[in-house]
Amino acid sequence: MDSQILITSDFDRVKERFSASEYVRLFEKEEFGIEDAKAVIKEAYVSASQPKKLILLANRYNVYAQNALLKILEEPPPNVSFVLCARSKSAFLPTILSRLPVHKEQKEELEEWRFERFDLARLYDLIQDSKNLSKAQAKGILKGLLHYTIDKDLGLDPRELDYFAKASELIELNSNIANIFITAGLIILRHQKRRR
Repeated sequence: MDSQILITSDFDRVKERFSASEYVRLFEKEEFGIEDAKAVIKEAYVSASQPKKLILLANRYNVYAQNALLKILEEPPPNVSFVLCARSKSAFLPTILSRLPVHKEQKEELEEWRFERFDLARLYDLIQDSKNLSKAQAKGILKGLLHYTIDKDLGLDPRELDYFAKASELIELNSNIANIFITAGLIILRHQKRRR
């Protein structure tokens, strides 16, 4: 069991990958502070019958937190490993970077979905599936919907086009994907109805 630093822009994907095991503990913060580091250290010393992985997810790790973690990263308790996740290598002090191998996760390809047709039944299916989608998949569907409007020459107005641009940002901010699909879908359905 090796500890590591993982540079990734998709924390959700990391959580999905590691959440299946009961011997994984997630610590997610916008900024990882000294109190958070103390909680991780405390959890590291709680014994477990199986190897335990502690996953730290943060955009920023303050200096005091990193210094507090330094000793336990160098000499972890038996059966304990750490995965420190951030969006950028610059989130870590050189002393932390020198102690752990750094892995950069390849960005998931934005799979663009193609729509041959779009109707209320298709919108309903998208809404039902939305809870199981990653951010990248949701953005791919949104992009596919936008291309559908262009291919079918539905003539969206500037306000509606702006919605599609902002919807991608909303997905990144963890907005409800179903609501985003409902709005985008209703825009498309309204334009299709006008053309009949």
